[in-house]
Amino acid sequence: MAALSPGTRFPRVSLFDESGAPSPPADGDTVYAVFKTTCPVCELTWPYLERIRKIAEGGKLRILAVSQDNAAKTRAFNERTGARLDTRYDPEPWKASDTLGMTSVPTLFRVTPDGTIAETIEGFDRKGLEALARRAASLAGKPSTELFRPGDNVPAYKPG
Repeated sequence: MAALSPGTRFPRVSLFDESGAPSPPADGDTVYAVFKTTCPVCELTWPYLERIRKIAEGGKLRILAVSQDNAAKTRAFNERTGARLDTRYDPEPWKASDTLGMTSVPTLFRVTPDGTIAETIEGFDRKGLEALARRAASLAGKPSTELFRPGDNVPAYKPG
């Protein structure tokens, strides 16, 4: 099964905070960014997701990272990538990831306030991330800015 696609209703999934307590579902326009700390494509993607988080500040788009690893590994990953993302956990056996139809990481789902998946981004997808950055800027009432800077030597696409 492929990851859930745009137009699909985002299912209720059980996610947990760092202490292992159930986390309430997010409301509003939310990006669920599912990752694994040992994934090189996640490591490539996360600094740009952090840039999008900064673009989204003060706006209506929330970015929620969903780690498939424990809190200690996740903190080390965030430190390594410079990410300051709000993080939840999908512990093994990854029930939430299975419900979302995931076969690889990273996978990002942008979910609208009515619970519909508006975008699904699998792997490192430069165009998808650029579109997400434009959406974040729009929802924050900011002018659109370039996500990728001169000197960022990144591929157009890299599968997870």
